[in-house]
Amino acid sequence: MNERTGPKWDVALAAGTLAVIFVWFTWRGLIMYFSGDDMMNMYGAWNVNPWRLAKAQIMIWIPLYRPLGGAVYRIFYSVFGFHPLPLYVFCWLLLCVNAVLAYRFFRVLTGTAMLAFIALSLTLVHGSFQDLYVSAGTIYDRLWFLFTVLGVAVYARLRRDAQPITWRGGLLTGLLCIFSMDSKESGVTLPVLLGCYELVYILPGKNFKQWLRRIWPLYLGLATLCLIFVVLRVDRTPELTITPAYKPHLSATLWLTRVGEYFSILSYRHLTVSAAAAGATLALMALGAALLRNRAMIYGWLFFAITITPVALITSRPGYVLYVPDLGLGLFLAGLVGTVVRANERTYSRWAFAAITIAITWFHWHNWTEPLDPQYSPELRLSEQFRRDYPKLPAGSKLLFVSDEFPKPAFDLLFDLRLMYHDRTIRAYRMEGPPDQQPDRAHPVTYDHVFVNDAGAYRELDNANPEESIRLRILKDYSVGREMDISRRDHTAYVVSGVMDGDNPDPSRWTTPHAKLKFDLYPAPAKFTAKFWVPDFVAKTAARTMTISVNGKPVGSLPLSKDGMNEIAFPVASEQITRNGFTIVGMDVSPPWKDAGGIEYGVVLLSAGFHYQP
Repeated sequence: MNERTGPKWDVALAAGTLAVIFVWFTWRGLIMYFSGDDMMNMYGAWNVNPWRLAKAQIMIWIPLYRPLGGAVYRIFYSVFGFHPLPLYVFCWLLLCVNAVLAYRFFRVLTGTAMLAFIALSLTLVHGSFQDLYVSAGTIYDRLWFLFTVLGVAVYARLRRDAQPITWRGGLLTGLLCIFSMDSKESGVTLPVLLGCYELVYILPGKNFKQWLRRIWPLYLGLATLCLIFVVLRVDRTPELTITPAYKPHLSATLWLTRVGEYFSILSYRHLTVSAAAAGATLALMALGAALLRNRAMIYGWLFFAITITPVALITSRPGYVLYVPDLGLGLFLAGLVGTVVRANERTYSRWAFAAITIAITWFHWHNWTEPLDPQYSPELRLSEQFRRDYPKLPAGSKLLFVSDEFPKPAFDLLFDLRLMYHDRTIRAYRMEGPPDQQPDRAHPVTYDHVFVNDAGAYRELDNANPEESIRLRILKDYSVGREMDISRRDHTAYVVSGVMDGDNPDPSRWTTPHAKLKFDLYPAPAKFTAKFWVPDFVAKTAARTMTISVNGKPVGSLPLSKDGMNEIAFPVASEQITRNGFTIVGMDVSPPWKDAGGIEYGVVLLSAGFHYQP
């Protein structure tokens, strides 16, 4: 039976199998929170005039960064606010649509359903594309994929049986190319891919002059679009021109080096592919495709070489940039399989699909990295806490962050706050940020809130005297007394530094080798006491000593030779107690215990404090 009239159970089974595999590997994308890229992209789209953003979808000479993705961010933020679920559902569904369209793309270019499923199986998912599955920040690549496969498939249908392109078909082709360019700069490759389709699938066996006469008006228009796009948008868009990572370098050596790196990424770095090896591999692929005269292999090779070029001439990028180029490799290999099983294609292609799908799924599963936990997102922790503790902030609020979890050079924290409160006037200064985000000491401002980060939680400091609050870590919500107990919620108020805190119910905390605590007590003779746990691997691996100092002067020491619970009590003279202010206690362990990662620890502290002497 031929494929058109035969039973379709194999097609349904193949489609169902790939659907299950796709969902299994990608479903976590539905539960993720906004990423740092989302903050930057959404904030950028929010600050663009909506009419300018709308016009830029068609007017490709407007210098605007990836306006189609920007429009997606703008629409979802305007409709749903600062909530990730709607956007992430849309982005996951877009991946699903792309997978379906990829099948149609392969079906058109290979000619049979099973070869198309083989190509789809080879390119369906990849562990090195993690950003594609867990971050909506890759919306640009998803859209580029969409309009690339849709553009080729639609164009192939328009040129079926070498039919001439009508003005409606030409307009549709032009729009798809524009949307591809609106998605990402690499979208400029779509007109080139359409031209390659003409050369590989349409031109052979045709009269060259007659063929050229039919298509030259369309390709003159597409070439003009590309020229306008590159000169008037790409070369004038600040995000592209001032970012060194996006600056292309026309070098064959660089191109081969990057291709080799990306081949290595596709192998999960089990292979290290040099520039020479990459060149040899591509040459052998081209030679094999030419000798076999297999159109799918030839077009697959051209597709990969063309779509990889925009990212092969710039700084090395993460694996997800192979999302579109990988289609060419899948098409090439499916074409090769088609040549091998040509003698009994319908039967053997089923077995080939089964074997390839099992092997490639096992390969991905075996090398798939640990799924990201959305709870570890600094954007999520900041948003959840501030929504709970500060449901509203006055316009123009000035916030100082002594420490935070965000990448040092990024503006993610500021973007997060402004988007969450829908307020462009909020100012957030970061003491650990780059110079342009740090407070200007020459022109100090009065801060509405001052925060310090402790293991993902933001503690507000007393802003009456920010410098003193920062130096001694004086919290706004809790006062300090004579006794600290880790089991109490206010224990964080006593910590100056060196206590490894976190949001957990355990009544103990590790200290670093040099911990500092503060207490508020009357200057009278007292006794400092502390209760702490010494694990056996601390007590028995070396001779260690804990030294206690009060306001910089030692008051006693204890050898840490007893594992288990330890208690100390050292007398402190009234002269060592601070009269007006906090009394600082140092707990120093020497030598410290180090874990396998080189992190240094002291003891496991349960309580500490002062008791007046009778």
